Amino acid sequence: MSDYREVSRLAVYCLEESYVLDIQAGPGVLALEIDLALNADHPQYGPASPGERHCYRRGTFQFSQVVDLSWGDQGIPPAKDATGELDYGTVDSLEVAGNLYVMTGDFGRIAVTASDLSIRLHG
Repeated sequence: MSDYREVSRLAVYCLEESYVLDIQAGPGVLALEIDLALNADHPQYGPASPGERHCYRRGTFQFSQVVDLSWGDQGIPPAKDATGELDYGTVDSLEVAGNLYVMTGDFGRIAVTASDLSIRLHG
């Protein structure tokens, strides 16, 4: 398995500093709403907001055409952040092997086999 930083379209994010806000699973799809910390190589990178250490953008990681999904070690319940939103913690790791993605964090360990991973930033 490869660390996400070895995958060019994922390497523009600093997932260890990104916060998972929601996780939704349905038939054939898994979506994670994330406050994404952008690296300087990301085209939408800009200065960090006052009081922040990183440039953050809200976005969605969407796994499509999911053929296998397991979510174990679900960890602790989400906390509420300073704005009152649910916060599932940061992404400790994301490893990739072909169509298999394994993500770990306070939310547990999610292993998903999917034909596609799209990343969409909001606003």
